[in-house]
Amino acid sequence: MCRLRYPARTNPVLLPRRQFLKATVIASASAAFPRSLAALAVPAAAPGSDPVPATYRHWQAQARALLTPLAQLFQPGAAALPIHGPASANGVNADRLESYARPLLLAAHYLQSVPETGPDAAAAAAFRQQVAAWFRAGLVAGTTAGGPEAWGPDANYHQLHVEMGLLCLALQIAPAQLWAPLTAPEKAGVIRWLGSARHTGYVDNNHYFMGIHVLEFLRAHGDARPADAALVDTYFDRLEKLHRGNGWFQDGINQSFDYYNAYAFNFYGLWWAHLHGRENPARAARWREWSRSFTRDYEHFFAASGEHPAFGRSITYRFNAIAPFGLALLEDCTDIPPGRLRRLCTRNLDFFLRHPIYQDQGCLAVGWLDRFDASAELYTGAASPYWAAKGLAPLLLPPTHAFWHAPEEPLASEQGDHARVIPAAGLVLRSTGSEVELLNAGSQVSNTNLRYGAWKWSKTAYRTGAGFTCAFPAQTNWSADSALTLQLPDGRVYGRHSTVATELAEDHLTCSWALGFAWPQTGPADQTNVGVDTLVAWRAGWLLQVHRYDAWQPGTLRLGGYALPLALPDCTRANSAGLVSAWDPASGRGSVLQPLHGFSATEWDARLDETRPRAHLAAPYHVTPVAVSPHADGQGVLAALTWTGRDRAEAAAWTLTARTAGVWQLQHPVLGAWTIQHSLLPALPAA
Repeated sequence: MCRLRYPARTNPVLLPRRQFLKATVIASASAAFPRSLAALAVPAAAPGSDPVPATYRHWQAQARALLTPLAQLFQPGAAALPIHGPASANGVNADRLESYARPLLLAAHYLQSVPETGPDAAAAAAFRQQVAAWFRAGLVAGTTAGGPEAWGPDANYHQLHVEMGLLCLALQIAPAQLWAPLTAPEKAGVIRWLGSARHTGYVDNNHYFMGIHVLEFLRAHGDARPADAALVDTYFDRLEKLHRGNGWFQDGINQSFDYYNAYAFNFYGLWWAHLHGRENPARAARWREWSRSFTRDYEHFFAASGEHPAFGRSITYRFNAIAPFGLALLEDCTDIPPGRLRRLCTRNLDFFLRHPIYQDQGCLAVGWLDRFDASAELYTGAASPYWAAKGLAPLLLPPTHAFWHAPEEPLASEQGDHARVIPAAGLVLRSTGSEVELLNAGSQVSNTNLRYGAWKWSKTAYRTGAGFTCAFPAQTNWSADSALTLQLPDGRVYGRHSTVATELAEDHLTCSWALGFAWPQTGPADQTNVGVDTLVAWRAGWLLQVHRYDAWQPGTLRLGGYALPLALPDCTRANSAGLVSAWDPASGRGSVLQPLHGFSATEWDARLDETRPRAHLAAPYHVTPVAVSPHADGQGVLAALTWTGRDRAEAAAWTLTARTAGVWQLQHPVLGAWTIQHSLLPALPAA
């Protein structure tokens, strides 16, 4: 198939004199964001009509709607918003700054957009003035040393510089509204406060970008120091050493490959190229090319509904996941057709905004498809979900851009069942029935990430429409669904922790890993180890899981199917004809488990009333079928089929017709024959 490549930079458009003068004023406000002028290049339209595309106006309206409940919380002289929600472990000042900086990014995207027209124009203009004025005043109040609203200086490994880096980007997105109107003394106060991040230590992960963006802002606004260039180069060198290929980065000490590749590495890197890349063209070109490779993989993460699989940390940022696409178009470093990207980004944005993701004040709440505070990480505060504002990056594209005009094209997930292998990240993304499944063979749970919940990385599969369950307290618990877990006789439970992808293909994957942990070390019995070699193959909505294990101590092994999300505690469960199944009468979705070998019992992991705390990320209730091997010891093999979807015919049982070593054949009444060949397959006795 031939793909047309659309340039991100449009041809020059002659502006009327008044519009040209307006553009000149904005340009003088900040030379750091030269392409902001492109938003003014609106083509002529018939009298009385809006020259701006309807989809652009839709995005703009969504941004304004998100700002409206925040504006109702504005207090004169304040430098924080009293948003209801959990407090983070970062401290009061960090949460206060976060409640200002993250909504500021949302405001910046909206404020720089083309002004509204028509009957609502006057009200929209007044709203813009209100928003810009409050954020300017808050910036001054928060950076006034010793003032009652002061955020205080940065410190080593503090969350403050994470918000500072974000704040610098927001000021450069909408400089005419947020920066230019400040007085010289007010700007000097902001600059001095930002300078407190110049010497501080940064966590060895994507946080180095925050130091880079703070330093570059200081240099661009007259506060350069002799060491700044060396610091920027050092931070970039450390970031680039985390690159594992094709735009994929291991997130430093986190040891994971998740959405931080999208809304950190391939977002902040392109922002630097956009704002400061002229200072180092070779580096800018490198980050643009990484983004080009990354987006080729990344478009496969999005289902036809617009949802992406919940996976990894900071799930509550939601449509933040689409952040790199707008910037990739702005920097002309993606070859995905813009009409397809408009369809993808708009569906993702609208998917979340049509769900009840708001709290009592109307602000974004912690959670995924609704408010679920327990899913928060330790660093998550009440305002944390507003990092979703990065996902509004398409508003940086002028209304003349092909993103807003090109014919829509089907998403990758709408083009039939297929798989996308991503060796650098140890992931396979597959489409099945317009849903998307992330199969994880190589993104692991580091020791530092255990406190955030191992279940965010440790499962075999993460499917859109299904979600997964959490386990609390996060650091010492593992949830059963889509996972092989070990329970020791003393009650301790372990799941997958470190994992290495050994094969990644379009029809299967293998990985090597161990169950257990070396803590606490009071004797040899505490050094738990069950070595596992795993084969996962797939067909339609089904997964075949084969686990060869070598247990150094007895225990119970459990293999969970998909966790069926339930809006109401009502479902139909059955255990017959070799299938363990659960169906939701409201959504029509089911979860099916078919044990094949090594299991002697089945059970349910479920929340169907209020006697247990909520566990499912996407719904208040859930049920998961589980196969059990209660006396696992020494060497053995476990095998089972798992399924989720809505097609009851596809959910019928398979028959194992051939079971020789290295070759299994299964037969299905709808899907037909399925032959799997692999050295991990053992010979099985006749049924």
